[in-house]
Amino acid sequence: MKSAMLGVLVPALLASACTVREEDSAAENDPDAAQDLTPEGPSLIGNLFGGGEPQPLDIQQPHPNGVVLQLTSLQAKPTETIVVATIINGDDQEQSLNRVNNKNTYIVTGDGSKLYLSPPTSNPRLLVPAGQRMQAELVFLGRLPQGGNATLFINEGSASDSEYTTSPGFRIPLPITDLAFSDDGSKKN
Repeated sequence: MKSAMLGVLVPALLASACTVREEDSAAENDPDAAQDLTPEGPSLIGNLFGGGEPQPLDIQQPHPNGVVLQLTSLQAKPTETIVVATIINGDDQEQSLNRVNNKNTYIVTGDGSKLYLSPPTSNPRLLVPAGQRMQAELVFLGRLPQGGNATLFINEGSASDSEYTTSPGFRIPLPITDLAFSDDGSKKN
């Protein structure tokens, strides 16, 4: 009798343990499941900033002088904002996307705050040789406010409609979603 009872109980216990594991696994994959905010779980900041994955962008803006600016991603961190771009220089002259100083290339937020570019030390004027393409991680100093809007200005005050300029001006609205926000370490040049 004992062996018959064990024969029924052991499979039942094993089946219930598998069910619990499957439910736990399903909860981990369910984005609507309650999130663990205990110290050993995801950080509160990480949850507030949406996990910090770069937000994919598909923005392309040509300039009359032959430069094409393609924005491929946006990521907001607590101390900086990163825009990944491809710059294609279709002109026969070198082009600068950060003329004179860092105060002409920035992101302006909905409340009017400016996040200024922190240019790379190896190419502070963001020079793109004639006929060349450049991949760039543009790092802007400061936190992008969540839930607002923002506009990227490149060479603010420069001609946005002149085919003869070597420092083309761009003004590009940036779509901001929660995916762009992160609490991980800052990107430094």
